[in-house]
Amino acid sequence: MIKKAKIDNIIPILKKDCKRALKMYVKGFPKPYYCSLLLRDVNWFNTWASSGSTYRKRSDHTRNVNCDIRVGSYKYDQTTEGCLYDNDDDVESYTHVKVPIDDKDYEGLRIAIWRLSEAKFREALTDYSNKEAARLSTVNPHAKLASFTKLKSIKSIKYANPEKMDEEKWVKFCKQASKWLSDLTKVSGNYVEFDGTQETKIFVNSENRVIVQHKQVFSIAASIRRLTSKGSQIEQELVINAASQKDLPTLAAFKKMALEKYKRLNSLTKAKKIHSFSGPVLLYPMPAGLLFHEAIGHRLEGSRLLSSGEGKTFAGQIGKQVISAPVNIYDDPTLKTYKGEKLIGSYDFDDEGTKATKAELVKEGKLVGFLNSRAEIPSKNNVLNGHARNRNFQRAISRMGVTVVEGLYTSTMNELKQRLVEEIIAQGKPFGMIVYETSNGETDTTAYDFQAFSGEISYATLIFPNGKEVPIRGVDFVGTPLQALNNIIAVGDDMMLDNHYCGAESGFIHVSTICPAILLSDLELQAKEEELVTQYILPRPKG
Repeated sequence: MIKKAKIDNIIPILKKDCKRALKMYVKGFPKPYYCSLLLRDVNWFNTWASSGSTYRKRSDHTRNVNCDIRVGSYKYDQTTEGCLYDNDDDVESYTHVKVPIDDKDYEGLRIAIWRLSEAKFREALTDYSNKEAARLSTVNPHAKLASFTKLKSIKSIKYANPEKMDEEKWVKFCKQASKWLSDLTKVSGNYVEFDGTQETKIFVNSENRVIVQHKQVFSIAASIRRLTSKGSQIEQELVINAASQKDLPTLAAFKKMALEKYKRLNSLTKAKKIHSFSGPVLLYPMPAGLLFHEAIGHRLEGSRLLSSGEGKTFAGQIGKQVISAPVNIYDDPTLKTYKGEKLIGSYDFDDEGTKATKAELVKEGKLVGFLNSRAEIPSKNNVLNGHARNRNFQRAISRMGVTVVEGLYTSTMNELKQRLVEEIIAQGKPFGMIVYETSNGETDTTAYDFQAFSGEISYATLIFPNGKEVPIRGVDFVGTPLQALNNIIAVGDDMMLDNHYCGAESGFIHVSTICPAILLSDLELQAKEEELVTQYILPRPKG
């Protein structure tokens, strides 16, 4: 994080070079009407160990600048397709994104910004010319929508002191934790990793908006693996992302959490392997949050409504029922904590300098809004809500921040399980399924591919009509968004927080999801991709 005196030195430089960029002009081409500079200063430390030995200990300090130069006018500029395809790392400007970290001499910073803004201007003119040429043969259905929204000047400067990262403490933690994991019976592989990132963002633009924000994210990730007698690699992962080191577990607490993963690992080595399933499924809160994130969250990113290549699942659906159950969904980046835990997806201003506000998305199952950037979208509810985000060189598009799912009529977990059993019997199914944990998810929102989503299951059980549960492995859940959302028949009363990461066109960003468990009348599961491997030739060395 950048200290107060250095922030106060950098802001005038960015303001001066931002205004200077507007003076660029090439005869016969439009002039720049807008410029913004977003400087990110990142201090990073990472270490990971396996079987009690350190494999990596690395720290770094970097800075990069995201420069947005727009030519033409707020009504019509060079941007197209919701800016989804403006993230080419082959363009010249990409080579100028990194800037010096030197705070004793800022001449290098000014030269770096000069080169970056020059390249960005040339690319903007090229894009504008291409957009004009495209009008000769293709119709732009969004021609009447403003390319960008003008904002008033604002000044929001916050100073912060970073938490001290005791690097040797975390090196020792990873070594001790991985040694303990390695000594567990029949564990064939393991690792424990610590990652800490401390970031300051300084944003200035030609509208005289000056914004300084800070973020810290600390993570512990661990993995344990077993090789079954039939050659299957079974794995359990433990991942904790937090906005403060205080929210990370102690070594004793880590061992307790990892021991639960170890018990599940052992149960999975003996678990029944199934290849497919379709029927009633109960998703615990974190798997449920993943489903909402993938099935509806990405499809409510307003930038996608402007792209001809997108499926636009919910275009024109404002006011219509999109979820069968009475559920509310909103995204509010201004939420800082939940049940005393800090949210890594929170922020005050987005990466286009717009103040973050609560975005109402679904009310009682009906669609009411989208996540917006500063581009006007084809929607009845087109209020700016500050959800344009990016990672570094990418152009910001609308993304999730802190997504909250609430049920209007809820049930306890015991009631959900009882309802699940009743649904199994009513459908005449031999069993249903309970998904306790998932690890990753993905979705495809493009028009040229299937409108589907998936979630990688890390622990699940079959549940029979008599209530008996049996661990299973070998499947992940899949589905199409509209069908899955309309198969929700009950919602839990206990909401849980998941601090995690989300990847999309504008890069990997921090997000938080707060969600209860949900019961679906039907969800499809498909076989995991798996490669069987042979047993080790030599036994594990001792001592």
